[in-house]
Amino acid sequence: MRSIFTLVGLLAVMVVALVLATRQTHHDVEAVKSVTFALGSDAAPTPFDAAAAARLAGRLNELAGQPRLPADELRAAAATAAGWAAGQAPGTPGYHTAVNLRGAADELLAASDSLADPHRTTARRLLAAATAAPGAPGGGPPGAIGGLRDKLQEIQQSHREQLQQNDQD
Repeated sequence: MRSIFTLVGLLAVMVVALVLATRQTHHDVEAVKSVTFALGSDAAPTPFDAAAAARLAGRLNELAGQPRLPADELRAAAATAAGWAAGQAPGTPGYHTAVNLRGAADELLAASDSLADPHRTTARRLLAAATAAPGAPGGGPPGAIGGLRDKLQEIQQSHREQLQQNDQD
């Protein structure tokens, strides 16, 4: 009889612990969804254009296979993608595409004339992520976690562009 009461008491404690853990998990997920960054975008927001983004991805993919890269065209591509990202909310497919296109353009800017340059490989990976369907392998899931990842990537790209600009000046 005593072992039955002990078992029931143990089960009750486990249920309470499970309920509390579920509440904490729900609270943590909501906190991640509501994260905002103090750093704003460094570009003026422009409406996202899916057709133009597809053309830009194709052009960047074409450039990734050329030894000589047009720096001005790549800077313009990065600026266009930065504007698209600034005009979208993190966690959306358009934002994900724009951030990856910006990253690809920046990687190509950093690439040497060698077709085996690791920056070109990274650019191709980012282009694949930009053109993959949301939720598909490599496409990056839109939503709170994917948006957070994309926002961090955008901040890193912005910082990298500022460093490159300082080096040029």
